[in-house]
Amino acid sequence: MQDKLNELRDTLSELQRELRGVDQLDDETKRHLEGVMESINDALHREDTEALSHPSLRETLAQRNDQIEESSYPNLTKVLTNLADILGNSGL
Repeated sequence: MQDKLNELRDTLSELQRELRGVDQLDDETKRHLEGVMESINDALHREDTEALSHPSLRETLAQRNDQIEESSYPNLTKVLTNLADILGNSGL
Protein backbone atom coordinates (compact mmCIF):
# COMPACT_ATOMS: atom_id res chain seq x y z
CA MET A 1 0.00 0.00 0.00
CA GLN A 2 2.86 2.38 0.76
CA ASP A 3 4.07 2.02 -2.83
CA LYS A 4 0.67 3.16 -4.12
CA LEU A 5 0.64 6.12 -1.74
CA ASN A 6 4.11 7.12 -2.94
CA GLU A 7 3.02 6.78 -6.56
CA LEU A 8 0.03 8.96 -5.79
CA ARG A 9 2.25 11.58 -4.12
CA ASP A 10 4.59 11.62 -7.14
CA THR A 11 1.72 11.98 -9.59
CA LEU A 12 0.15 14.74 -7.49
CA SER A 13 3.47 16.62 -7.56
CA GLU A 14 3.60 16.17 -11.32
CA LEU A 15 0.09 17.61 -11.62
CA GLN A 16 1.09 20.62 -9.52
CA ARG A 17 4.07 21.24 -11.83
CA GLU A 18 1.90 20.95 -14.92
CA LEU A 19 -0.71 23.35 -13.54
CA ARG A 20 1.98 25.94 -12.85
CA GLY A 21 3.03 25.70 -16.49
CA VAL A 22 -0.48 26.18 -17.91
CA ASP A 23 -1.27 29.84 -18.36
CA GLN A 24 -4.54 29.80 -20.27
CA LEU A 25 -6.64 27.36 -18.28
CA ASP A 26 -9.97 28.84 -17.23
CA ASP A 27 -10.23 29.87 -13.58
CA GLU A 28 -13.08 27.49 -12.74
CA THR A 29 -11.25 24.42 -14.01
CA LYS A 30 -8.05 25.47 -12.29
CA ARG A 31 -9.90 26.06 -8.99
CA HIS A 32 -11.58 22.66 -9.17
CA LEU A 33 -8.29 20.92 -9.91
CA GLU A 34 -6.59 22.74 -7.07
CA GLY A 35 -9.44 21.71 -4.76
CA VAL A 36 -9.10 18.06 -5.77
CA MET A 37 -5.34 18.24 -5.31
CA GLU A 38 -5.85 19.68 -1.83
CA SER A 39 -8.32 16.92 -0.94
CA ILE A 40 -5.91 14.24 -2.17
CA ASN A 41 -2.99 15.86 -0.38
CA ASP A 42 -4.92 16.09 2.90
CA ALA A 43 -5.98 12.45 2.63
CA LEU A 44 -2.40 11.43 1.86
CA HIS A 45 -1.09 13.21 4.95
CA ARG A 46 -3.66 11.35 7.06
CA GLU A 47 -3.16 8.15 5.03
CA ASP A 48 -6.94 8.09 4.75
CA THR A 49 -7.39 5.37 2.16
CA GLU A 50 -11.18 5.59 2.36
CA ALA A 51 -11.11 9.25 1.28
CA LEU A 52 -8.58 8.48 -1.46
CA SER A 53 -10.77 5.76 -2.91
CA HIS A 54 -13.94 7.87 -2.87
CA PRO A 55 -15.46 8.01 -6.38
CA SER A 56 -15.95 11.78 -6.23
CA LEU A 57 -12.21 12.39 -6.61
CA ARG A 58 -11.99 10.29 -9.77
CA GLU A 59 -15.21 11.79 -11.13
CA THR A 60 -13.99 15.35 -10.63
CA LEU A 61 -10.67 14.54 -12.29
CA ALA A 62 -12.46 12.90 -15.23
CA GLN A 63 -14.84 15.84 -15.64
CA ARG A 64 -12.02 18.39 -15.65
CA ASN A 65 -9.96 16.24 -17.96
CA ASP A 66 -12.86 16.18 -20.42
CA GLN A 67 -12.98 19.98 -20.33
CA ILE A 68 -9.31 20.35 -21.22
CA GLU A 69 -8.48 19.93 -24.86
CA GLU A 70 -5.88 17.23 -25.20
CA SER A 71 -4.30 18.99 -28.14
CA SER A 72 -3.74 22.12 -26.07
CA TYR A 73 -2.46 20.50 -22.89
CA PRO A 74 -1.42 16.91 -23.64
CA ASN A 75 0.87 16.64 -20.60
CA LEU A 76 -1.82 17.93 -18.26
CA THR A 77 -4.44 15.51 -19.60
CA LYS A 78 -1.95 12.65 -19.33
CA VAL A 79 -1.22 13.45 -15.67
CA LEU A 80 -4.95 13.81 -14.87
CA THR A 81 -5.64 10.45 -16.48
CA ASN A 82 -2.77 8.84 -14.57
CA LEU A 83 -3.98 10.32 -11.29
CA ALA A 84 -7.54 9.10 -11.88
CA ASP A 85 -6.22 5.64 -12.79
CA ILE A 86 -4.12 5.44 -9.64
CA LEU A 87 -7.09 6.43 -7.50
CA GLY A 88 -9.35 3.95 -9.28
CA ASN A 89 -6.97 1.01 -9.40
CA SER A 90 -4.98 1.50 -6.24
CA GLY A 91 -6.76 -0.98 -4.04
CA LEU A 92 -6.41 1.48 -1.19
